[in-house]
Amino acid sequence: MSPTPTKRFWDAAADLIAVTEKHPFLVAMVDGTLDIDPFKYYVVQDAIYLTSFAVCLNLLGDKLEASGHDVHSKRVRELAVGAEEDEKALHRGIFKQLGIEATAEAMPNTLLYTANMTSIVATRPVAEGL
Repeated sequence: MSPTPTKRFWDAAADLIAVTEKHPFLVAMVDGTLDIDPFKYYVVQDAIYLTSFAVCLNLLGDKLEASGHDVHSKRVRELAVGAEEDEKALHRGIFKQLGIEATAEAMPNTLLYTANMTSIVATRPVAEGL
């Protein structure tokens, strides 16, 4: 029996995943040694990303619905709600706990990443957006 497409994907990405898991920022965040200022910067930019991610999921939901994939459209929209409400509620709690102002704007890397993601979702086939 040949491996599933998902298994092949994870196998192909294994080296990149291993390197990413060893990135000093992630290691320090997981083990609790990350300084507070880089964490604050990260959590603000992540909240901005989540807003764009939710928008993209809703766009994908629109495309799926337009192509007759109502069940998948519904699920993708549920994921958008989770990103916009649940994940951002977690961020708001962190903001409050750490005294972070929620009015920050996207920094260049966040803006480039979210603009690229939105462009792909808006202009390319659903499979590429996913």
